[in-house]
Amino acid sequence: MNIKQNNFFKKSFLSLAIAGAMSTSFIASANAEKSVEDIEVLTVTATRSSLNIDDALTSQVVITREDIELANPVSILDLLSSVPSIDVAINGGKGQNSSIFMRGTNSDHTLVLIDGVRVSSATSGGTSFSTISPEMIERIEIVQGPRAALWGSDAIGGVIQIFTRQLAEGEFFAGASFGTDSYKKYKAGVGISHGKGQTTITVSKEQSDGFDVQEGTETDDDGYDFTSVAIRGQQKITDDFSVDWLLSSDSGDNEYDGSYQNESDIKNHAWLVRANYQTEISGIDNNTVFSVGQNRDSAEGLKNGESKGVFETRRNQYSVVNNSELSDNLQLNVGVDHYQDDVSHSKTTYAVTKRNSTGFFAHTLYSKNAWTYEATLRHDSVEDTKSENTYNLGLGYAFNSDSRIVVNHGTGFKAPTFNDLYFPFSGNKYLVSEFSKSSEIFFETKLKDINMSWNFYHSNVDNLIIWDSGKFDNIDETEINGVEFALNFEKLGGTHDFNMSYTDAEDKSTKKQLIRRAKEKFNYKFTTSISAADLYVEYQFVGSRLDRGDVELSSYQLVNLGLNYDVSDNLSLSSRVTNLLDKEYQTANTYNTQERAFYVGITYQN
Repeated sequence: MNIKQNNFFKKSFLSLAIAGAMSTSFIASANAEKSVEDIEVLTVTATRSSLNIDDALTSQVVITREDIELANPVSILDLLSSVPSIDVAINGGKGQNSSIFMRGTNSDHTLVLIDGVRVSSATSGGTSFSTISPEMIERIEIVQGPRAALWGSDAIGGVIQIFTRQLAEGEFFAGASFGTDSYKKYKAGVGISHGKGQTTITVSKEQSDGFDVQEGTETDDDGYDFTSVAIRGQQKITDDFSVDWLLSSDSGDNEYDGSYQNESDIKNHAWLVRANYQTEISGIDNNTVFSVGQNRDSAEGLKNGESKGVFETRRNQYSVVNNSELSDNLQLNVGVDHYQDDVSHSKTTYAVTKRNSTGFFAHTLYSKNAWTYEATLRHDSVEDTKSENTYNLGLGYAFNSDSRIVVNHGTGFKAPTFNDLYFPFSGNKYLVSEFSKSSEIFFETKLKDINMSWNFYHSNVDNLIIWDSGKFDNIDETEINGVEFALNFEKLGGTHDFNMSYTDAEDKSTKKQLIRRAKEKFNYKFTTSISAADLYVEYQFVGSRLDRGDVELSSYQLVNLGLNYDVSDNLSLSSRVTNLLDKEYQTANTYNTQERAFYVGITYQN
């Protein structure tokens, strides 16, 4: 859940607000408070149409470009780990396989989008977070709770949508960073205008020698080398018709410890072309969006340079969404999504390699006086599995301009992946989709200068897919109960952000906690400006968790620091210290994590 906070870079904040009003920008920071100018914050992920964040009946966290620059993260996971009810598990450090668990659900129960394109793998169901460079990101919007009624499969725990950088005409940046384990990063970006349009090109090159990621196996360092390129643009054709586009490419290689393979060559890309058309019919304003795109992820496994096979997933994506403003108080969204999945492995034969999925949805939002009502209904037809119907119902009441209470109830589903169904010797073609029912109630208020929020949620996931005795299988039921609390205030020389979460995720048949999900999490962030310097201090506590084999992972505490210093209007220095207290901890059994690490960087921007 979000509480809105003041940002230090007010000029940049204002420019982001304008960009958000024009397209699909997000300009609130994580657990953020409204600025003194009460700039309207527009979001689209929660409803698939542009909407003030205060009007959406969902728990949302929005991380801005300013938050990213202040924290100087090495990985996007450095940002996600501080969000309430999100657990991060990494098989080592940056460049290794990673998983996120939102509100106690599975790692593939969170839908991940880049500018509207699904980027999860159709084979594993996971998302390669390691290859996504923070330098390419303008903002991240996180919607917690089921949104399958709007987005279809995968959105049981929530949705994470990443938006790539958008620079104004003539705006550019270039920089470099260096750090522990021979870490190097080079970055650049430029904004180009063309008539009534503009295009942003950003490039990032990142590499590190790494460290030994796993206990008791190979003792060599496991490094990585990634290159990311993003091209994001838009063109206004007429007053009512515009086109925007995305091309995102990530490639590189990483090393790890393994008996069968210990290296991977990775090539991922996503592209999207989207047409936006505005019409007025019988006094009703309509905005229609047509989009076509593709996500491809490819990974070649190697053992000491010898190929062990290439996994490749291609997903073609098509959608049409129409938003109608029926009145000042009532809007209606209707749409259709179609996906074509195609998977292959150079040395393994899947019994089925192609699958089509089609979903139809209708969403309405109505406000009257202090009340807001929301309803969504969706039907999904997934080839070779049972069709699913999902819904969301929401009710909000505003006590005044600073306080409101919201009640939500919704369902979601996750279709089995190709690996779940068809991977040789372990796939189970009889699997059915996982299905969830979730309810939440949250209250947010402002008392003088203190912003507070509470969230209580309950979920049941039936037919959860797990790895059991050498194959995938459905288990009867998982029950998840959780509480989130967030607090924000600006005093004592800076801005203070607290959030705490308690998550109880239990397999009802075994009475055991689901693996790699901590019951207790606590995060505190302090930000302040001293002369030309901006200081960031972060404390994280993560409670104990179970891992496979009933192994208990100990709780851990981390302290991270960030510092930005403006040498001039155009030149800035940055630094980050990760794991300041040099704690030893694990997020996955037998896998090491990085010791204390230092990073410094320089950036020139106009």
